[in-house]
Amino acid sequence: MTPEDRRAFIRTLPLAELHRHFDGSCRPDTLWEYSEKYYSAVPGLDFEEFRHYLQWDDAKDRNLLDYLSKFDLPLQYTQFYENIKRIAFELAEDAYNEGIRVLELRTNPFIHRRAGLSTRQVVHATRKGLAKFGETHPDFRAGIIIIAMRNHGGNMARILLREVIGEHADYHNGPGVIGFDIAGAEPPFPPILFAKAYEMAARMGMGLTVHAGEAAGPERVWEAVDNLGPHRIGHGTSAGRDPELLKRLAKDGIVVECCLTSNIHTGATDRYADHPLPKFLEAGVKVALCTDNPTVSSTDLVREYEIAMETFGLSEGDMRHIARMSWEGSFLAEAGAWPGPAAGAG
Repeated sequence: MTPEDRRAFIRTLPLAELHRHFDGSCRPDTLWEYSEKYYSAVPGLDFEEFRHYLQWDDAKDRNLLDYLSKFDLPLQYTQFYENIKRIAFELAEDAYNEGIRVLELRTNPFIHRRAGLSTRQVVHATRKGLAKFGETHPDFRAGIIIIAMRNHGGNMARILLREVIGEHADYHNGPGVIGFDIAGAEPPFPPILFAKAYEMAARMGMGLTVHAGEAAGPERVWEAVDNLGPHRIGHGTSAGRDPELLKRLAKDGIVVECCLTSNIHTGATDRYADHPLPKFLEAGVKVALCTDNPTVSSTDLVREYEIAMETFGLSEGDMRHIARMSWEGSFLAEAGAWPGPAAGAG
């Protein structure tokens, strides 16, 4: 199968994106426009150098800190209601052009409040941007997953949940909050610190996912599964080292959100070939292929599917199966049944 054939095949699949961050997906040209608007650009800085502050560069970037630094610049411009609304619209448009028909967008409202917006205003602007795109694309569905940062602690996570409950999807005709997540430094902040927050989110009817096993060992995934009751695990790369954990994930039907390129950039895996995706599939663990931060990692969901096929020799039937698991793993009730062809050998 040629690269062109692979891409053409993947383009026939209705795709679901379950792990994409708002601030890691902004268009560089939009941020450059804002830079010129607010600062008359930066003296001596051209657009290509500006892009370096947003996107991973194999020649210059080396580690997780380099990766995380790519989020600093967008935050200068995502503090204003109309900017957030526009960026959310563009994120929806970009996703749609990739063939994505179900999009779950993650955001941490607290980091967009430096210019005075409230938590609800941040989420409202995001909802409105997604909804505006959906008005002219009725086959597109979107929802928002709220992220609490680990270093803010469990109490702040519960405060955040109280602040966003009015933005829950059930209360709106269109995009709304559908899920809850925690992210940030794993080693110092074990999942059990957020058990009460996850109990609250479950009572609110939210889908539950958690970043785990990306920057820490399989013990963090075990702790998340045992203490938080998640429906999905974000990344979960270290779970591939623990056969018993793989059995548990498969038994509980927990979907692992796999982000191949991002995992290399953050150091979760060294090479594509080292990624545990094949182990997940062999163990019967449900997986969803995702991008994480398409701007930072210079990727899109079609490319992630291509990489999986190229690296692991997966068949068309395998990719249909993954696309279907991704779709069926969505927290969006209105996503409905998988609309693609039957998943089988091919």
